[in-house]
Amino acid sequence: MDLVNQNILITGAADGLGLAISKSFANTKANLFLIDINYDKLIKNNILNANNIKCDLSNINSVNNLITKFNEEKVFIDILIHNAAVLVPKSFEETTYKYWNEMTNISLNSGYLLSNYAWTNMKKNKKGIIIFVSSRSGIEGFENESAYCASKHGLEGLMKSLAIEGSKNGIQVFTVTPGMFMNTPMSEQNYDDEYKKKWVDPIELAPAFLKLASGSLNKLSGSHVNAWNLSKEDV
Repeated sequence: MDLVNQNILITGAADGLGLAISKSFANTKANLFLIDINYDKLIKNNILNANNIKCDLSNINSVNNLITKFNEEKVFIDILIHNAAVLVPKSFEETTYKYWNEMTNISLNSGYLLSNYAWTNMKKNKKGIIIFVSSRSGIEGFENESAYCASKHGLEGLMKSLAIEGSKNGIQVFTVTPGMFMNTPMSEQNYDDEYKKKWVDPIELAPAFLKLASGSLNKLSGSHVNAWNLSKEDV
């Protein structure tokens, strides 16, 4: 897929993996729509061809307002990379309804709403790419991560269903696990010292997203893709 003038939406784009992905797509001559709650950081990053948009994905009203604005301005998404996530470890007993909603809104519910908006245009064009950033928490359970794991597991199920429906309309859908410990602000807060010895710059995982966005890996649609491995492969 030629990315020139394609509209690419990336959530959680201000730092970490989202920033690395944004940098990697900046030279493709695509139109980037970069979403984050930290608008000042988006501006400071100064990514080429970027439309920087502040949106609090933990608040569904904010997400719906963004979608309404896109619709009014006739901004239609060709490639969606839903990377945004927040991990604040809490035991199940400490997991309040408010906290549960915030975590699931950021990962799962926003992923659904943005995909649902992008889907109509992708279906009409008979092409499109949806990438949900998952993790081991999408296929395993971890202590003090009930809301986070449930959200990521939900994305895995959503991906599998959309991949089946999308295959009839040229739409490819993936989940991506980093496959390697990353040096990100979220990792800084949650990794112990042993993991920090192994972490890598997230820019090393960004080639996987370029490869998936190219449209040439339809054979992987419906899969949980390892970004570290794919970034190193010649495809």
